[in-house]
Order: sequence, then C-alpha cells, then structure tokens
Amino acid sequence: MLFVCSFISANAQTTTKMEAESATYENCKLIEDGKYSDGKALELTESNAKITFTYAATESGKYTITVGYDGLYGDKVVNLIVNGNTATFNTTENGPGEAVVGPYLMNQGDNIIEITPNWTWFRIDYISIADNESTVKFDIVPTPVDANASDAAKTVYTFLYDNFGKKTISGVMTGDMDTANGDITQHADVQAVYQASGKYPALVGFDFMNATGINEVEDWYKEYTDKCIALAKDLYQRGGLPAFTWHWRDPSRQTGEFYSGNQVATPCTMKISDAMNADGSWNTSSDLYQNIIKDIDTVADYFLALQGEGIACIFRPLHEASGGWFWWGTDGGANFVKLYQLIVDEMVNVKGVHNVIWVWNPCSVNDADWNPSDAYYDVVSIDIYNDALDYSSNYTAFDQLKTLTAGKKIIALSENGPIPDIDKEFEEEAVWSWWMPWYQTWGGNFVDKTSKEEWTKCMNDTRVITLEDLSAGWGTSTAILLPKSTQSASDAIYDLQGRRLTMIPSKGLYVLNGKKQYAK
Repeated sequence: MLFVCSFISANAQTTTKMEAESATYENCKLIEDGKYSDGKALELTESNAKITFTYAATESGKYTITVGYDGLYGDKVVNLIVNGNTATFNTTENGPGEAVVGPYLMNQGDNIIEITPNWTWFRIDYISIADNESTVKFDIVPTPVDANASDAAKTVYTFLYDNFGKKTISGVMTGDMDTANGDITQHADVQAVYQASGKYPALVGFDFMNATGINEVEDWYKEYTDKCIALAKDLYQRGGLPAFTWHWRDPSRQTGEFYSGNQVATPCTMKISDAMNADGSWNTSSDLYQNIIKDIDTVADYFLALQGEGIACIFRPLHEASGGWFWWGTDGGANFVKLYQLIVDEMVNVKGVHNVIWVWNPCSVNDADWNPSDAYYDVVSIDIYNDALDYSSNYTAFDQLKTLTAGKKIIALSENGPIPDIDKEFEEEAVWSWWMPWYQTWGGNFVDKTSKEEWTKCMNDTRVITLEDLSAGWGTSTAILLPKSTQSASDAIYDLQGRRLTMIPSKGLYVLNGKKQYAK
C-alpha cells in the first residue's frame, strides 16, 4: 500500500518532528495505539517495507535524526538512509524507544530520508530532525598506546598521526599467495591496482588465517604465511605499510573454521567463555585456554621476527566481532573485550612485541560495549562494502566512529569494495587514514568495483598517498610524508647521514626519524 505525504519545510535551527504515518510508505502496516505519538505508528515486517520522508532544509549542513521506534521483540536493526547515505541503528528496547542517528549532510532544499529493515519486525513512530550539535573534537595522542613501542612503530604511528585528516593512504588486501616471489609489486592484487591506476598502493593487507589451527603444520598453510611475511618485508623496505588481519581458526581444534554460522558446513561452535571459570576469569589450566595462548604466541613470534629486522606493522585482530559470524563474536561484548585485551597483554607484556600499531575493528558504529578501552588500541576502523561504482565517502560512519571513541583515535576504513572518492572525503569531512579494498584474486574482483577512471583520479591526487610517494623507505633515513608545504623544488632535504633526498613539493616536505628536517 502506498500513501503520499506533503513536503515539510523547517528552519535549520529548530527541531522538526515528522510522524511516520504522514510519510510515504510501502508494505507497512498502520498501527493505532495510544502509546505512540499522535496515536499511530507503522509496522515493518516485510523485507521490502519502506518509509520515505521529504525534509526541506533552509540551509546546507549536518543534521542528526532522532527516530522514535518500538522494538516489538527486542534487538532489531534498522537502516536510516539520507540522500543515499546509509547508517544503521538497533531497536534495543522491547517497546517504545528512541535512537539518535547521524550526523547526516543535508542540502538546502529537499532531502530524501528513508527507513528500511535491515532486520525486520519493528515499528516506527516518528523522526525528529535537528542541527548536529556534536561537540566531539579530535584529541588524538601523538604516541602509540604501547609505552615501549619500537622506534619503527613510533615512526609509523607518527606517519599516521601527521597525515590523518590531511591525506588518505591507499591500500589493497591480498588473497592468493602464489602470484609473487617476495616482490610486492608483482603480487596479483597489488598489480590489479597498478593496472587500474598506474600507481601502487602504499598499504597492503595480509592474513594470519593459516598460521594457526588444526592444519597449521601442513606445508601449504605454512608456506602461505611465509609468503605473506616475505611480501610484508619487501613492502616495508620499499616504504610501504604492512597491515595484518587474523581470521583465527578454531582454537579448540574441533574444526578448521573461523566462521560460526551457516557460511560453512561445520562451523566453529566454541565460545570465549568455554575457556573461562564461572566468575568470568580465565581458566588457565584448561586445554582451550592453553590453545588460545599457543595461537597468540605463534602470531607474536612472527611479529617478533619482523621486529628483529626493524619492521613495524599494523595489526587488526578479532575483526567485525559483533556481527556474530566469527566465533569471537558469539559470546557478547564483555567476553570479547577480555579476549582482545588478552591478545594485547600476551603479545606486548609477555612476548615483548613492540612493533605493532593496534586496530580495534567494530562491526557497527554502535559497538560501545565491545570497546577494549583506549589503552589497548591506536586506531579504530570499520568495514563498509558499498555497491560497485558507489564512491561514497561513508561520512556518517566516520562521524559515528569519532563519537564512539570520543575523538581520541585515528579512524580508518579497514575493508571496502569501491574506494571513497577523494573529493567527497574532503567535502564531507571524512578523510580516512587509509582504505583497503578486499582482494581481486580468489574470485573476489573487488578492485573492479572501482572504475579505472576513479582509480586513476584518486591514486594520482596529491591527497592520496601511494607507494611511489614513500620510495625513500623506513630505514635509518626514514621519510615521513607531511602535508603540502611552501618548499620549492630547488630546496634540498638531507637525512641524518647527510645524504640528499628528492623533494616532492606537491606532496609535502619530509620528516626524518620523527623530526622535521627543513631545507639547508
């Protein structure tokens, strides 16, 4: 059934309330009940249900939207889409409640606001629109959370810190490891970006998914990880950033899986609490706890080997937890936090790993209960897969992550399909520290989600950092790229050994070993 409402115009400085039953709606059921505002609400039980509001703003700017809802059966997920930009919220109340979502950019004039089910069976009562009055400002600490971070880790963190908000680091994930013999530029996934843009990504993702688990001793699994490490070394020596993910295979050794659901025939059914005592403390004498520690130590040893060669890495463990499709996300936020902290404490304080930039990767911007605390991570990231050729900046998620972490952390897009358009990143104030499309190999074809024209545009923009920009490397004469300066091409920059470095004025001056070096 389709009903049509009139346009509503309001002053941008006031709050405007719009009743759901006065909007345009499809495949929704009108409910009359005195507990709702105006005595009515719309029930969404069908996957194709939609409510559409038209809001006429008197001026452009960022707005927040408060949604009055009824969760009916508790925790459901709702899509709130403004001019094509989507954010989600959960109906955590079993009964009437409110969710504040945004901020959203709105144009002067008509703006289309849509509500659709991400997970059905809820009711929408009304929406209220107001200026975004967020006072959250960035207040990021200029040093990594590891007080004993290696010089290499400090240098990499300084690079991320100095460039955040000014430039975005280009990246790509790798899959198949049979495509290069230690030469990162020849890897098929990296080559896919080069073929599309004429530039190499500065950040490349690798996975410890075969480093642990029931098959860890088999040759193919060991060789896969060894090839990742060899490529990470080559990338770092070229000035690039190795970024590791860990699809952690079942520590109970009952399966070889990391998935917990129907994605696989024999999912991992273990829970974090299976390695705990009744009071929530770790059962350190249990076989499962010992396996968990063994797996963490295995990964730690790989980082220690890299640390011995003066190499620092980005590490994103336990990603996308609250989605529940991985075993580490099936036991609630509190137990997830204990496991994340165990990984950091074991690797840093027991094993002595100090060459890691730590990333917390919530599945949702609403994952406050899954936050391992500020002391345990340097960067917060999110994974967003837009449709092919959709180059949205995803600014709503960026702003919500800023709020989630009180502006204290660098923000990255750790997995994506099409890359965000660099102009939109700046126009919409969502300059991600880095983005990393998933792999092209293994049938992923995620590099193809972005057109060659968009790849070429963004990778050749001075606000996007590519591997070519970092060719001086990270060694004793490490060069860190800073914002554009007033230096001229004729100015000479020297490292601490007195060797002249090539100046790239369009990209900015260099910092050597964490200190600004000006022309002599």
